[in-house]
Amino acid sequence: MNVVRFFTKRRGAGTKRWDLMIRSAGVAALLGIPIIIVFPRAIPLVWLGVLAIPANSPLSPIIPAAFEPLIMEAAKYEKAIWVTIVALCAYMYMEYLNWHAYAWVLSRRALEGLREHRWIRRSLKYFALAPFGTVVFFAFTPMPFWAVRTFAILDGYPVRTFMAATAIGRFPRLFIYAWLGSIFRIPTLVLVGVIFGTAAIVIVYRLLHGKKLLSDTVLNGAEEQSGVDEG
Repeated sequence: MNVVRFFTKRRGAGTKRWDLMIRSAGVAALLGIPIIIVFPRAIPLVWLGVLAIPANSPLSPIIPAAFEPLIMEAAKYEKAIWVTIVALCAYMYMEYLNWHAYAWVLSRRALEGLREHRWIRRSLKYFALAPFGTVVFFAFTPMPFWAVRTFAILDGYPVRTFMAATAIGRFPRLFIYAWLGSIFRIPTLVLVGVIFGTAAIVIVYRLLHGKKLLSDTVLNGAEEQSGVDEG
């Protein structure tokens, strides 16, 4: 019981979203140890699986763990299909957590009136016309996936169907990155530069504009739109 209590106890002043992400990364790292011992050649896949967790967490915009460059780097050492499968599994795991994290955020009292915004009502109307196809489209393209996740939760869309559509859309996208990484074999220093450069740009931008580094996309969108409506 003491072990269970240790791993479920809240840490620090952050929300449970950060606890879930940090503990998930820790569990993935621990599970990877026996895999590496038995299958030493699986090291690139293990570190991809571990780093994919923070790369798809709420911390992703400000930490040096951009998902796509990580996939391209791993594909230099393993077959593209295996890199894609590991990347997709890690992504879907974090997406499941992100779904519940967003559901928690959207249930907060501060966002009770979110449905009343014109852009939300209009978006939910279009989403309801073809929810499965919309999720697949957003998952495959560079469109902001947090938006369709928000619409799905507000619309009461089944999480299992949402996850299936997400996997269908993400798989070919991740495979394309893995395939490009295996073909072009971009130098590691270049990929590292992209990873750290992306995080630095986001951090500098938010600091210059007085925004919180660890801001909530849903809350920010609601607040910004609220200001537009009032104007």
